[in-house]
Amino acid sequence: MRAPILCLMLVLPLPAIAWEHTVEYRFSGAELSTFAVLPQEVEAPETLAVTLASETSGPLEFLVEADNGLGECSEILAYAQGNPDVTVVITMHLNAQTMNGVTLSRCAQH
Repeated sequence: MRAPILCLMLVLPLPAIAWEHTVEYRFSGAELSTFAVLPQEVEAPETLAVTLASETSGPLEFLVEADNGLGECSEILAYAQGNPDVTVVITMHLNAQTMNGVTLSRCAQH
């Protein structure tokens, strides 16, 4: 009796168990020191280099890679840079179903 039920369970579509690895950066426009879109190599994701100024630990640099493009992220950073009233949120999906496994999930200002 259990064998037919087990076979039926193998045939029915079930939701896949997925593990999503995301990284979120949240910073003030006043902390944003520099940013630049790096030259794109063949079959490489678009890359944005961001440097934050920190009074306590010195400069912090991180890279935002995106198989799906950077969208308006450069414009958002240009608007926020130097503005202490703007908070920037950048969220990256690091195990996406893309060629390089990285996507920019969110680049927004608050």
